[in-house]
Order: sequence, then C-alpha cells, then structure tokens
Amino acid sequence: RGVLRAAYSGLTCGLRCCVQVTVEGVTGTLSHFFVEPMQPHTQEQEHYASLYSDRTSDVIMFHHEGGVDVGDVDAKALKLHVPVGEEPTQDDLLNLVRNIPAETREAVAAFLAGLLKMYRDLHFTLLEINPLVVKDGNVYPLDVAAKIDEAAEFIAGPKWGSLDFPPPFGRQPWPEEAFIHDLDSRTGAS
Repeated sequence: RGVLRAAYSGLTCGLRCCVQVTVEGVTGTLSHFFVEPMQPHTQEQEHYASLYSDRTSDVIMFHHEGGVDVGDVDAKALKLHVPVGEEPTQDDLLNLVRNIPAETREAVAAFLAGLLKMYRDLHFTLLEINPLVVKDGNVYPLDVAAKIDEAAEFIAGPKWGSLDFPPPFGRQPWPEEAFIHDLDSRTGAS
C-alpha cells in the first residue's frame, strides 16, 4: 500500500476506497481498484472487440473504432458467428478486421483467434474490450468487461484460481447468502 501510494502520489481521481458512492442511481461501496501503467496511443489506434454466446455459436464482434465515443456497436460492428465446436478460418478473421490498416490486420486476427480460444476454455459468457489498441505491431486490451458462467466452476474452477462472486454493485448479500459464503469458506460441502 505504501509503495502504491508513493508511486501514484500525484494521481488524483476523486475516488476513495470503502466510501459509499452513487453510480447511475445505484448506491454502493467501491472497495477494489485497478491501477495500471498508461499506454499512450491515438484515437485512430483504438478499436472495439467483444465475444458473446448465443444458442448455436460464439459471436465475435469487431469495430474499427473504439473508445468512449464508439456509440452503438451492435449496429456498427462486424459480426462473425463461429458455430459451437468449430474454429474460425484465417480468412474469416481477416474479413472481420478488414476496416483497419492492412499492416495490423494479421496481428489483430491472431489476437481474436487466441481470445476466442481463451473465451471458450475459461467458460466466459461475455468478453468486451474497449478500447483494444493496436500500436507498433502489438495489441493492447486497455479496458475489459467480462462475465463467466458460474455454473462451469466444476469444469473451469482450477483454471480460474481463487474467484469471488460478489453480489451486484449496490446490493449487500442477504443473510442466507452470507451464511452460505461463510460455510463455503470453511468446507467444500456447502
């Protein structure tokens, strides 16, 4: 904590740990923060990528623009439906990223292929990266939102490591949930 405080003593973001805040009408306590090094980039290097699952396929969405002003990605992004049990072809992935500079397409296509493999292996149900920055031949996921299938814990749990499934922001656990969590922390029999 002291090292972090010393390293980021000049950083002022207005957020404090364990203080109640209201976000979009929901009040809760912020208790965890990620502090990461900044990756300088231009707006032209920002893209949008996401994966989600539907009944018969995993869907990779990609838009050549990203960042806070990306807008309605459902309407704008190109979509690649990859049937369950199948892999996308290199041509499919290159077609998906066709609106970015030619010199970055191969790197982004390879990144998306690896992302789909990880998505499936770890039983995600949603994985959204915005912005996905491509700079100097490297791909940097700067902001990621993800959901995993908690019911897949018996399959993917060892790969996840120690994961906590907290209640949604602004909702404290019910007494029954707290009781089960307490039991579960002491034995796997709960």
